[in-house]
Order: sequence, then structure tokens, then C-alpha cells
Amino acid sequence: MDGLGTFADEYERAIPVEVDGIVLRVLPLERIIASKRASKRSKDLAALPALEEALAVLQSNDAEDD
Repeated sequence: MDGLGTFADEYERAIPVEVDGIVLRVLPLERIIASKRASKRSKDLAALPALEEALAVLQSNDAEDD
């Protein structure tokens, strides 16, 4: 994927998430945003505002929890 490290490096950063009893590893939103920005494809760039807004909300919630 564009803008990311090796598979091994990104796998280490991935967050385990359980879905229907199966644990999946999902890239953090920051890494997904970095990849979409680096790809420079119009459909990925179009998704950036929504993803960045979601990240801001998550970070705001994390700050409130501290």
C-alpha cells in the first residue's frame, strides 16, 4: 500500500478487533489516512475529510478520557 512501511511493520501497528468471534488486525486510522494521502487517487483523496474528522473525534474522546 502506498505510504506505508513493510507488511511486517504495519502488522505490528495493527489493532486487534473482534468481529463475530474472530480477531482481525486492523490498521490504525492514522495509517489508513497516510496511505490514502500517499496514493493520490481521487477516490482516496475524496475520503480524507471524513476520515480526518473521524480521527479528530476519536482523539477528542481519548483526551476527555485522560
